Parts: sequence; structure tokens; C-alpha cells
Amino acid sequence: MAQAISDAAKAPAFDINSTSPEIVDDYALLMIGTPVEGFRPAKETLAFVQSLPKTEGKKVILFCTYALWKGSTFKVLEKELSRKGYSVTLSVSKKGIRPGKAVDFSDILDKIGKAIV
Repeated sequence: MAQAISDAAKAPAFDINSTSPEIVDDYALLMIGTPVEGFRPAKETLAFVQSLPKTEGKKVILFCTYALWKGSTFKVLEKELSRKGYSVTLSVSKKGIRPGKAVDFSDILDKIGKAIV
């Protein structure tokens, strides 16, 4: 999903496990994605968000993939981002993602396209 969004938005994709949180200073809009683990964001994603520098009003689009239910994934991330001064403008998710299975992300890409115009 992250690669499809990156390609459609013509924006670079970064692996949060090997990227310094300070990179966000170079961008006006962030798109942060996570798989859902235990109805919450992946621990690596949450740790990255918690390590982001404070800002004022920088916009964020959140996205996630999940098998059964996304639970409080967006709520947890939105709370952490808000605490640091970020503004979530859109949250989108896709259910039923499985490795090796072709997935149509056109609905997600359409929503994101409208949000970044």
C-alpha cells in the first residue's frame, strides 16, 4: 500500500526503521502508514511517531492495513501526532491485505489524491 501511494503521489517512501525522524522537517505533508497489530499501530510505527520533532500544523495523512478490525489504530496515532503539533487531515484503511495477493488500491489512492490537491 505504501508503495502504491508513493507511486501515485510521486513522493519518496521511507522505511521508518532506517529513517531519522528529523527528515519530516523537509516536507509540508507526511503520509504515515502502519499495519494493525493487536488492533493498534505496529510498535515500530508508534515509536517513530513518538520520536517526531514538535511542529505547528504540519499536515499528516494516515493509512493502515488490517485483517479483521483496525481497532484504535488511528485514534492512538492521532493522539500522539496532535500532542506534537501535527494535524491529521485524512485517515484511510484497507482490510484483508495478505502477502502475495493482488490488491486494488484505487479507492484509497482516489481519496488521497483529493486530499493532497
